[in-house]
Amino acid sequence: MRVRALMRGPAWVWRILSAVAWRRALILLPVAAIAIGLAAYGVWWRALADGVRGSIIALQTEQKGLGRNLEWNALRVEGFPYVVDAALSKTRFLAPDIGTVWDGERIRVQLRPLSPGSIRLSLEGEQHLLHVANGRWIEADMRADRAVLSGRSKDLAQSMTADLDRLTGKGRLDTSDFNFILERGRAGLVLSASETPDGLPRLDLSLHIANLAVQGLAALPLGPALEQFDLDIGLQLPKQISVATAEGILQAWRETGTPLLIRDFVCDWGGVFLSVTGELRLDGDNMPTGFLTLTVGNHSRLLEVMAGLGWITGDTAQSAKRVLDVLAFVSGDPKRKVSVPLRFSGGDVYLGPVRLLRLTSVSDATDGDQP
Repeated sequence: MRVRALMRGPAWVWRILSAVAWRRALILLPVAAIAIGLAAYGVWWRALADGVRGSIIALQTEQKGLGRNLEWNALRVEGFPYVVDAALSKTRFLAPDIGTVWDGERIRVQLRPLSPGSIRLSLEGEQHLLHVANGRWIEADMRADRAVLSGRSKDLAQSMTADLDRLTGKGRLDTSDFNFILERGRAGLVLSASETPDGLPRLDLSLHIANLAVQGLAALPLGPALEQFDLDIGLQLPKQISVATAEGILQAWRETGTPLLIRDFVCDWGGVFLSVTGELRLDGDNMPTGFLTLTVGNHSRLLEVMAGLGWITGDTAQSAKRVLDVLAFVSGDPKRKVSVPLRFSGGDVYLGPVRLLRLTSVSDATDGDQP
């Protein structure tokens, strides 16, 4: 019996050692997997960081080939492990061909490793812009609490947004000096590819401005304070545009036969409220045609400004005012806002039955555009 026990002993010990080894392996395997995953993530982050740095340098080289100069004092890439954060200090962009100079105190380019299809660009500190072209001088020194440009590419759509909070600064327009304050601004652009081979790509544009004040420019027709401006439009674009000018784009869009859809247009400026929805096309003479629904508050002031700018004649202003006075009286709106249809046909704009004004051809307005 003692001999049999001794023979069974090593097998029993082996089973115990095997069980202990498996338990250790079950503990160490997750730890090893985490370590390997962190190492792989570190390699992935470094590859993205090198890619961001390389893209910035490639952009600099590309601009140099166009006769432009993009330079900075320092380029630093950090942010591990959460984000790839490339910071450029004392950035300067000089483009003599378009008459533009931009100097930025600091610019940051951020890319999240787990979302490589998105990119974020922040402008920090003082920014200086000078643009001289076509006999105009535009210069501005500005600073914002938040100035962010974001881009995203996903499936069939590419989008870009701009966010501004508390933008303040001073500028010059030709010989006029002015100061400005923008409480809130947001712009968005989405380019969507067609889901069908025969379809057309689509462009959607949105803009929101809240509380913009400009002091020093006497030419503003409704005063220095713009309380609200909202725009939301969409249109289908041609698949190919032969010439990259405003006139070329308009001509190509006209050939598509598709409308410009105005989903929302709201302007509250100097006591005048204006809201527009509808759709417009360009006819064979590059004149707009279509229908809009116009909602106006303080129409008397609006007509007075339009007449003062020479957009309509005094007789037209009086005729339109009589119609709008009656509609405002019967509308029942406490602020006397009135909604009326606008019709565009043959270059003329009709406010109900009243011919309001005659438009200039869109192609005439874009003559002289440069590629």
